[in-house]
Amino acid sequence: MPKFFLPKETSLGVRKVSDVIEITGDDARHISRTLRMKVSDSVTVSNSEGTDYLCEIDSITSDTVYLKILSVKESDTESSVKSALFQALIKYDKMDTVIQKAVELGVSDIYPVESRRSIVKLDKETKIKKVERWNKIALEASKQCGRGIIPVVHEVIDLNICAEILKGFDKKFFCYESAEGKTIKDVIGGKDFSSVGFFIGPEGGIAPEEAGYLKNSGIEEVSLGRLILRTETAGPAVLSMILYETQL
Repeated sequence: MPKFFLPKETSLGVRKVSDVIEITGDDARHISRTLRMKVSDSVTVSNSEGTDYLCEIDSITSDTVYLKILSVKESDTESSVKSALFQALIKYDKMDTVIQKAVELGVSDIYPVESRRSIVKLDKETKIKKVERWNKIALEASKQCGRGIIPVVHEVIDLNICAEILKGFDKKFFCYESAEGKTIKDVIGGKDFSSVGFFIGPEGGIAPEEAGYLKNSGIEEVSLGRLILRTETAGPAVLSMILYETQL
């Protein structure tokens, strides 16, 4: 069943089943022209915060699709564990892929991070444009995989702010190719936590001084095993492990 999202600022909240949802713009065109849906076809609309409205198409005009709400339920796709990916800036196409796959694997928040070895350097204006683009990618990925929320891609931050935000998670770690001892399983094994945040370095890896700073900030270093993963592989790989440990 096709799924669409209401922006948070116009969220329905809790309303009567007899209410009607109006869909306009690109989504309306997608329903009527691309999907060629008709009156009485079923559609799911999420309020972007975990509530799904099961609807049927009531009428279609040239620019608006009117949906009749049949029932309301909480989304069953979201994990009770909130996960956040702190991804060092990487080449644009790779970053796009990481965001798409992270959303598909249940991430709650994504924080782009400026890292010493990042090849990509963004000026202020470009950062704003990129974050807008990345949030659009997150929205489309959420529709495709049936998420109950739209994960947020936050503004670009530096490593200092990254460490401060990470401190607020129950489980927090960074993946480091030179790490010895702890593995992902050692950190997230079991289900005695409600939030997890982790940092993935750029193409050139995490600089030793950055690793030292994160460790001194109380962020654990972990190994992803004997193989060295590409940065665009590492984040989704960790999220799949978190998904396995907490939801499957």
